[in-house]
This record gives sequence, C-alpha cells and structure tokens, in this order.
Amino acid sequence: MGIRIVCIFVVALAFAGVAHAGPPWGTDDASFQATYLQPGDLTSVSDLSGDWARAGCEPGAAQFGCTHWGKKLWTAKDASVAMWQVHDLRWVFPNADAAQRFLQSSMDEMAEGLPAVTTPPAVGADTKMFTAQGDTYGIGIEVIMYNLVFRVDNVVVKLFVAQGPEAKQRKVLTPLMVAALGQKAVERIRAAEPRGVAVAPVPVSEPVPATPVEPVPVEPAANAATPVEPTPEPEPEPEPRRRSSGRLAGEIKDYWRSGVSKPYIFVGGAYSRAIGSYTLPGGLKLSEKNAFDISLGFLLHPRVYFQVMFHRDVWQVPKVEEVLVRRLEFIYGLDLLALPPDWRVRPALMALLGFGFGFGRIDSLVGTPDPNEPMPMPLPQVDEGRGIGIGGIIGADFALHIRVTRKFELAPYAGITMPAYAYTNDFPAAERHIEGERGFGRAWRWHAGLKIGFGGPG
Repeated sequence: MGIRIVCIFVVALAFAGVAHAGPPWGTDDASFQATYLQPGDLTSVSDLSGDWARAGCEPGAAQFGCTHWGKKLWTAKDASVAMWQVHDLRWVFPNADAAQRFLQSSMDEMAEGLPAVTTPPAVGADTKMFTAQGDTYGIGIEVIMYNLVFRVDNVVVKLFVAQGPEAKQRKVLTPLMVAALGQKAVERIRAAEPRGVAVAPVPVSEPVPATPVEPVPVEPAANAATPVEPTPEPEPEPEPRRRSSGRLAGEIKDYWRSGVSKPYIFVGGAYSRAIGSYTLPGGLKLSEKNAFDISLGFLLHPRVYFQVMFHRDVWQVPKVEEVLVRRLEFIYGLDLLALPPDWRVRPALMALLGFGFGFGRIDSLVGTPDPNEPMPMPLPQVDEGRGIGIGGIIGADFALHIRVTRKFELAPYAGITMPAYAYTNDFPAAERHIEGERGFGRAWRWHAGLKIGFGGPG
C-alpha cells in the first residue's frame, strides 16, 4: 500500500503542469522588489514617499546570512484616513532557520520601545505586534500606530502603520486593518518568483548509473603566465518608475468615499448679459446698461456646492425710463464631474438650482415743458414704481480650478442662467411676454467671471 501511494505521488509530480518556485523567496533583485506592497494593496491613494530597498544588509542581519534588505514608505494623500503612513520593511535570508534566528535576536530592536499587543493577529509565522496610542512620545500629539513583525519562510517582514493626524473618531486604525495589510504582504512574497519566471516541471525517471570517465590531462596554455582579466558586465540601468494604472480613477473614488473634511470657500464676481432684445408695453425698446453678479460659495461634499449670490441689472429706455432689478438668491450646485479639489488643475461642471427674492424699481419721466406756453412749466418729474418678488433660477456653470498653493486657488468660470420671478405692483420683470414680445425678466443670461478659493484640508 505504501509503495502504491509513493508511485502515485511520483506520477503526479511527473505529469503536473507548470509549478511555481517555492522558498526561499526574494533571493535576487527582481523577486526581492516584487515582495513589497504595491499601490493597489493600500486602502487609500498613496504616494511612494521613500524607497530604500536594495541588495546587501546591515552587520546585525548580515551575520545571519542576510542578502537583501530595504524599506519603502507610503503616505496617503488624505491626512484624515485611518491608514495614513505605511513603513514596509524586508530582510531576506538563505533559509527559514536563519530568518527565524535573526528575528528572535532582534525582537527588542523591532519593537522600537513600544508595548506589545497581548494577542496579535495571526499573520505568517513568529508574529508579534506592538502599539502606540495617545501622546506616547510626550510631544503633545495624539497618535495611533501599530508595528507588525512576522516571518514568511526565509523573509522577515515589518509593517509600521500610523493613523492620519486629521482622522476623525469614525476612522480609527485597528489591529485587524494592519493584519489585512500584512496578509497582502504574505501574498506578494509567495508570488515573487526568481526573475519573475515559472519553474518548468522536471520529469522523474529511474536513476542512471554513472559511467567512469578517464581523466584527460590538460596542457597549460602557452601564455598561461599572463592571466586574462574577465570583462565586467555593465550593471543594468534601473527601469523608470511608471505611473500605476488606474491611479486617477482610484483618487476620484477615494474622494467620493471620504468626502470633504474641511469646506472650501469661494468668493466670485462675474459680468452678466441677457441673450436677445426686449421691449416694454407700448413698444418702448429696452437696452441693458450693465449687470453683474457677486457670489459666496461653499464646497461641502463632492456633490454639494452651496452658493449665495447677489445679482443686479439695469435696463433703460433712453431719456424716458430706467428699470433696476436686484435679486438675492440661494443656489444649490451639483458638480457633475466631482473631481478631487486638491488636484493642481481640475475642471468642474455645475448644474444650478435655487430660489431667491427680487427687488425692482422703475424710474419714469412724466411731463415735459411746452415751448408755446407763455409761462414756464415745471421741470419734468420722475415717477418711481417699486416691486418685490419671489421666484427661482436654473442654469449651469463651467469652471477651471487652478490650485496656486495648498490653501489658495483661482477659478475662471462661465455659464448661463434663467430667472423666473413673480413681482408685486405689476412690475414688468415678472412677465414672460410683454404685448407679444419676450419678457426681459425671464431672459436667458450668460455670465463670465472669476472665483477665488480658500481653505480645504491643511
């Protein structure tokens, strides 16, 4: 029975498909680099702040046969996330025994003076976890950090993870989050084939007895006295670092999930103009003298922009009548693109919907002097009419935000709007049609201006 099991095992090995190389892992430069965490393994969009991964080790590890050592530092773009900074360290040894002896001898140094977690999560082998919570270093800053140390066969791993300095209570770094990151490191290590290739299967066959071969004396070369120096091979140049695929999409999704930790404030001003030509009752042709908008906006959420706007436009029938329209409006803006506001340059396409209050005034000249009258008549008098209105506004804006500093940006913008208001005292701006003509109070208007932005995360 035992012989049959052995035969089945040998046949299975002989006819198995392509097998991946087993330990030791990360024994050459290419596979060593592949043992490290990649951008997709991290929970938030992060930058590689430092890279010290290389061949060779410090004396403390070299005495155990260490061949490769290094650290990579990842820092999340958003300082309010739970997993903000990750220190990813590796030590590679010829075998698991050497790695275990090194880990046991250097555990005090690995702890960095932090107290141990009583029951660390099971990741790899020889797992230890240390933590710092509160003002551990006596510098007046509350921190939450975890230091996870473990071994994967011949590779020793240390993950030092810190919570973001602006993280809220609902985003707390936990041991399980660090353990999940450690498990991804285990998967990276066990997928790191030497030179990135798979090992082809070796067929099992009967051993062939060796045939003795008579040694053949080798005559020394004539110029053997002059040794030939081997030509050193040039070291390969490091490949340029490529931008990880899907990085921008990852930043956008992370922004949609995390939101805006601190509001952005925008102060804007724009020139405005009605589209088309308009008349008053009696065929009096109106011309628009001037119009402008002043606004104060707040970006509170990826898709919530709240704006308070004051609008003023003046219309005139030359030498006869002047119509003044002022509106105070409260507007909700839906950003259809919702791109991260910390980008250096970002477009924004905003759909606008709001309500407000209108204040109108008409100044009309009444009476003119008759030159045929023997007695002089009084000078022309001004008749003033007022109206108060309520209504709404719809429209859209397109802006190009250009971040100058971390807390300051400029945003040229343009768009169109249409107000719809009802006024008291038959104020003409309320009418959609005036004697068959289009009403100027509900005209589509274009505007163009500049916003100045402040605030946001520090």
